[in-house]
Amino acid sequence: MKRTTTPDVTTVDEQGRESTVFALKRSCNGCGQPLGDLLDRDLDADGHAVDVRAECPHCRPVVEAERAGCRTWLLTPRTIARVDDDIDQLRVFAKGYWQPGPDGKNRVVGLRIGDGTDRVVARFGDWIIRHPDGRWSVHKAPTGAAS
Repeated sequence: MKRTTTPDVTTVDEQGRESTVFALKRSCNGCGQPLGDLLDRDLDADGHAVDVRAECPHCRPVVEAERAGCRTWLLTPRTIARVDDDIDQLRVFAKGYWQPGPDGKNRVVGLRIGDGTDRVVARFGDWIIRHPDGRWSVHKAPTGAAS
């Protein structure tokens, strides 16, 4: 079901004061892309936001992979240590992926997983997918997504 996106409405009263009425918006909790207006179903009984990645055209393949038995991780600067540790626990080689920054200094921009020809590289904002057969793949972040 496609969500509506209610536009903000700004009015000016007789004294020239502006006021704006807006509807709260919901973004995908996988990639952050806007989905539309916040709905009652977006919060559980405790007031926590529910997973809406299946509604997102970009993140839906990740949800489908999880349903098929894949293990997934969203790679961000905040999660890289935990993701690297999880992959190490699976006895798979993982190492930071470095590139020169705008200042010319090398910076970690992602994670290299595996070795040899089976190696994959995930950048911040990408989803790392471990398939039930042991293969690894990367679901790239949408263009322009913040990590």
